Amino acid sequence: MTEQETQQELLTRLELVEMMVQEGRQSTEYWGWTFVLWGTAYLIAIGWAYGSHRPDIAWPVTMIAAVVLTIVLAARKKRAKPQTPVSRAVGGIWTAVGTAIFIFCFAVGASGHLELHSYFATVEILLGVANFAVSMVLRWRAQFWIAILWWISAVATCFVGETLVIPILVAATLIGMIGFGFYLMYRERRDRRLRVQHA
Repeated sequence: MTEQETQQELLTRLELVEMMVQEGRQSTEYWGWTFVLWGTAYLIAIGWAYGSHRPDIAWPVTMIAAVVLTIVLAARKKRAKPQTPVSRAVGGIWTAVGTAIFIFCFAVGASGHLELHSYFATVEILLGVANFAVSMVLRWRAQFWIAILWWISAVATCFVGETLVIPILVAATLIGMIGFGFYLMYRERRDRRLRVQHA
């Protein structure tokens, strides 16, 4: 194999990797609605836990409802587009972290062993892990900054008084889940419009 053929093969592989990363970003944009759904579920659980006489069931019930709603909506929105290794990796990261958060929230909520600072800092750290891992797979700076936001929120949660824990979580949820979800939905709509114009 000549040096020119080797360089051409490397360029072809690089183009393939770039294409897979772009498809992974489009897949993440497609799932933007789940960020909005889960952000809303977090806000409902927070409001329920701190505004009712049964705070112990707020997180388990809300998380179960969010899982069911996600499954139902995902089944209705299924795309015919085949999965790529990158989109499977991104899906695997979110499934693993989402399952971990669900198990943690359910167990802590049901057992009554909720210590405010540790509980919310753990959820914030896990959300940072998922966003960071996906940002590395997709080489996407926007999602990297969302991961940093979640980690800053987790550290702040550990050092503030109880009265500031919930405002920190609410602010991070509004920006890092709901805001980011709307951003992804906007990008998906914009990309779809551009594809139609160029077709």
